[in-house]
Amino acid sequence: MDGRMKSRAQGLTWSGVGLFALGAMAGALLGIWALSRIATAMAVQAPGFWFISRAGGIVGYLLLWFSAASGVLLSAKGVGGVIPKPVAYAVHNITSWLALGFAAVHALALLGDTVVPFSGVGVLVPFAASYKPFLTGLGALSMYFGILVSVTFYWKRLGRRTWRTIHTLSYLMFLAVTVHGVMLGSDSGTLIMRWIYLLAAGSVVFLTTYRILTAGASRKPALAEQLVRHGPA
Repeated sequence: MDGRMKSRAQGLTWSGVGLFALGAMAGALLGIWALSRIATAMAVQAPGFWFISRAGGIVGYLLLWFSAASGVLLSAKGVGGVIPKPVAYAVHNITSWLALGFAAVHALALLGDTVVPFSGVGVLVPFAASYKPFLTGLGALSMYFGILVSVTFYWKRLGRRTWRTIHTLSYLMFLAVTVHGVMLGSDSGTLIMRWIYLLAAGSVVFLTTYRILTAGASRKPALAEQLVRHGPA
């Protein structure tokens, strides 16, 4: 076994395998649920573009949830070491771009919808839509926030402070998309979507609180060690 294969084998942990297994199971369940929704829509002859937009919005929100949660885990260096940082990094990177892709499907499908017609300006320009401009504007604005955050994730020339400031927008984006979905989504009144919004918002708030508390606790030992070595400034 060469060095590269050996390093990959050492990096493979049971927690990582378990995480990917749970992701595969969740994907399978999501696929079954999506197929059932498609069958229901076909039975009642629901408009195609409207259904595509709904499906894209739901899948995009689930991916955004995973991206936000894994992003907090990255900054918090995992929850108690249970989730390895490389796994959280991979999940965060992949789900971020997939969420943007499904958000684009969600928005562009509205252009072909005849139930509530949208123009290109109404879809692409925040708060310019004729139908509930504030709520639809939150969705458009959050997509641009997502593009900015995702692109600057690879921009190493940015200073640390600038990079962190830009990535703070991801919290605002998640909040805006949640409000957009709850208040405007066609399926937000169903039991499963209520649970999804509750679990998504609750988990992100919990992980963010955990990150803040652990960040404060980790600074104290580091500061104490610095004072012991160099003395007070």
